[in-house]
Amino acid sequence: MTRKLAAVAGGIALTGGLLAGGASTAGAVEVTPTAASDCPSGWYCVWAGENYTGRMQKVEGNNADLIGFSVFQGFKSRYQHGKNCDFKCYSEKNYLGSSGVIKRGSKLTGSATHFIKSNKWVNCV
Repeated sequence: MTRKLAAVAGGIALTGGLLAGGASTAGAVEVTPTAASDCPSGWYCVWAGENYTGRMQKVEGNNADLIGFSVFQGFKSRYQHGKNCDFKCYSEKNYLGSSGVIKRGSKLTGSATHFIKSNKWVNCV
C-alpha cells in the first residue's frame, strides 16, 4: 500500500502512504487555487471556502483514511473531476458509516460544511 500526500505551500512537499486502487497512485495535494478548473482531470477536489476559494485538497485512488487531510474534514466546495469513475464517499474511516456516490462532473458550492473520512472510486467505465 502506498500513500502519497503532497502539500504545496511555500514550496514544501511531504510524502506519506495512501492506498492506490489497482495500478493507479492515490494521493492528496494541497494548493491555493482560484476556481473549480484548478482541479485536474482524474481527481476529486475540495475547497475550504465557498465558490472554490481557500485551501484546496485533491485525492486520487481509494483511500481508507482521509482524516489526516484537514480540508476533507470541513469543506464548502467540491468538484468530481474523475475520468472514468464516480466517487463514493463515506462518513467514517475504512469505508464505514453512511455513504453517497458523486457522479463524474458534479460540482457543489455553498455555505454548508461537508466532510469525507474515506473514499472509493466506483461505477468505472
